Amino acid sequence: MDEVKVVVAHSERATLRVGDVFLKVDADQARIDVEVEAMSLAPVPTPQVLWRRPPVLAIAALPGTTLGSLGGPSTGSPAAWAAAGGTTRRLHQAPLPPLPGRAGRSIAALAAELDDECELLVTSGVLSGGLVTRNAEAEKPATTPPGRSR
Repeated sequence: MDEVKVVVAHSERATLRVGDVFLKVDADQARIDVEVEAMSLAPVPTPQVLWRRPPVLAIAALPGTTLGSLGGPSTGSPAAWAAAGGTTRRLHQAPLPPLPGRAGRSIAALAAELDDECELLVTSGVLSGGLVTRNAEAEKPATTPPGRSR
């Protein structure tokens, strides 16, 4: 049997790799559903869904060659990196899928949630008001609908 590698693990999700299979364990089935739907709509190659048994999603690794590893030297050619950049550009230029639920909430709902979280960080004393204000100003262009101000 192949080695089990922990790719990421935190309080919401754990992703494991066993050979050419990734197992995503997530207590929020809606988040997995949104991920699978987004992969089906993506204009670039996405992993094949092998099976789903809540709370686990099993997907196949994408074929190809590793371009590099975090902290290590790049093993990919300039042409391979250019191709990866082109694929990333295609994905970023594609329209967002119409996703229901938390992942598909409106910009206004996201902005309101961020405002509430910022207020909580300051009132609880976790972060200073100045730091939160500077960061909130930086995010406003991304969460302010065109023609509106917050």
